[in-house]
Amino acid sequence: MSDGVTQKEFYEVVRKITEELHQVTNAMIETKTIIRDYNGLRDKFNETDDRLQSLEDAIKYRQSYKQHIGWVIGCIGGVFGIVSTAIVIYMQLK
Repeated sequence: MSDGVTQKEFYEVVRKITEELHQVTNAMIETKTIIRDYNGLRDKFNETDDRLQSLEDAIKYRQSYKQHIGWVIGCIGGVFGIVSTAIVIYMQLK
């Protein structure tokens, strides 16, 4: 070997690099596992959010429906009131 590096020093450097490479590989595997778990949780979150949005939309539709039913019933009551008043007035004029 040139530049005054002995085989033992070279071997120690290679061994140290190999250990660090194994550590980095293990950290990458752990990171990959964490990312996979996160993505799974993210999918579940998105699915739950979609379901919640559907429920909120259904509740809004029901509330809107109930409001309209109230208006329809009120209008029908008003029409019956006008018709019955018109009948009473007609009967009094006869």
